[in-house]
Amino acid sequence: MPIHTEPAKRAPWIWPAVIVAVLALAGLLAWRFKPAATQGTKAAIAPATIAVLPFQNLGADKDSDYLRMALPDEIATTLSAVRTLSIRPFSTTSKYATPGVDLQQAGKEMRVGRIVTGHFQKVRDQLQLTMEAVDVAEDRVLWQDSRNLPAEDLVAMREQVTSQVRQGLIPALGASASAGENGTRPSNEEAYDLYLRSVALPHDGDQNRAAIRMLERSVGLDPSYAPAWSGLGKRYYYEEEYSPGANGSMSRTEPALRRALALDPNLEDAAQQIVSLDADSGKLPLAYQEAKAMVDKRPQSGFAHFTLSYVLRYAGLARDAARECNDAMRLDPGNYQFRSCASVFFGLGQYDQGRAFLRLDAGSEWSNNAEVHALLREGKTQEALGQLHRIPESSFFHSRALAACYSNPRPPDAEQLWAQAEKDVLAFHDPEPRFATAVHYNACRGNAFTARLLKSAMASGYCAYENLQTDPLLAGFRKSPEYSQVLAQAKQCQDQFLANRDRLQQ
Repeated sequence: MPIHTEPAKRAPWIWPAVIVAVLALAGLLAWRFKPAATQGTKAAIAPATIAVLPFQNLGADKDSDYLRMALPDEIATTLSAVRTLSIRPFSTTSKYATPGVDLQQAGKEMRVGRIVTGHFQKVRDQLQLTMEAVDVAEDRVLWQDSRNLPAEDLVAMREQVTSQVRQGLIPALGASASAGENGTRPSNEEAYDLYLRSVALPHDGDQNRAAIRMLERSVGLDPSYAPAWSGLGKRYYYEEEYSPGANGSMSRTEPALRRALALDPNLEDAAQQIVSLDADSGKLPLAYQEAKAMVDKRPQSGFAHFTLSYVLRYAGLARDAARECNDAMRLDPGNYQFRSCASVFFGLGQYDQGRAFLRLDAGSEWSNNAEVHALLREGKTQEALGQLHRIPESSFFHSRALAACYSNPRPPDAEQLWAQAEKDVLAFHDPEPRFATAVHYNACRGNAFTARLLKSAMASGYCAYENLQTDPLLAGFRKSPEYSQVLAQAKQCQDQFLANRDRLQQ
């Protein structure tokens, strides 16, 4: 499930990410062979890590406030085209929106080497803009630029800003001055204004639907601007996966993202979203091809390796997925989008390594719930229950239902809580939550329930072959009559993937 950003209350299982998200996702190799992508990337040099913070509006014109998010988003998009740079997702940097941010502290928290900041003020028909880049470790300014821009001509404003980023900022960051020049450009003033205004809107409920209306109008006026299509695809995702009555069809999400990628093949976040959608839909060989292409194109990108790990995870190649997760962490050790790699290591019983990924997003709803899952696997049931009682209820994680499963005595409404959790999880487009629910609720719902949900997940393309044999929470299930049949289905799922993957590579 895409992980680039995520809704406030109903987080993706991964990204899971969206996001999130990411949310992040992966390329597959037979578990008996060493992955080619891993072989070719051991010498890959970790890219410089950059965070672009929200800008400050120093003027009285509050109608320009949307530029606080829109201008940094444009800069981050331009920088993301540079292969030797790793850009923190805006969902990470947006929390540093208040004036007077301690850049040293922010840099440590985000684990980045450089931070880009800025401020602006609208004076009549001009926007007075100042941007600077700071080296966090040395506490010094690497680059600064101040200029007057045409406030009423947003397309011209963008051209000047991105030109100065390419000519001044990128070289100051130690990258090639010719980098970041590819990609599409906006050609319609109203369309671009709508796109910029959509960037500042949250991904929840009515705000997300308002952004969809803006972006639909934007791509109608300017159908050749790839970032607007990518933004629309992400907005559609939250609507089609999380809104009331959603059926997970992705009938609008996928075409929008594919249109964005056709217009600009270098949009890595759109490429990742496509990979995760294909993996969620059971199209694992295609998802592998797409993820492998990301790694081949940008072997030094931690995000590309994470994308590959996602596909490997779904194909049931947990150890290969773990290697890609480790490569992602090595190349970009502060990216919160990699957090769902924790589930790979927990399923293998490698708790210290799994918690290293949880620390990338410490304190979040996703990480707090994932820590409960680790404690349960370690047999620390009372500690897990204590944490569950501190976690707010959500329609994704169902903390009350999980607490009821491991409580003694169980609450009187336990059966209703479990039934609702099952209903919700079966409604997801993504099959991974079905696998997780089958595992976590085996203690209270039994082997027949676990077998049924596992078969459903595998029928949708979540193979889980290695996890079935290693996950500590399935120790009892492995002694049941149902286990051999489920394991055979998992092996068939994986073998089918490997055969189709090899056929596509020929």
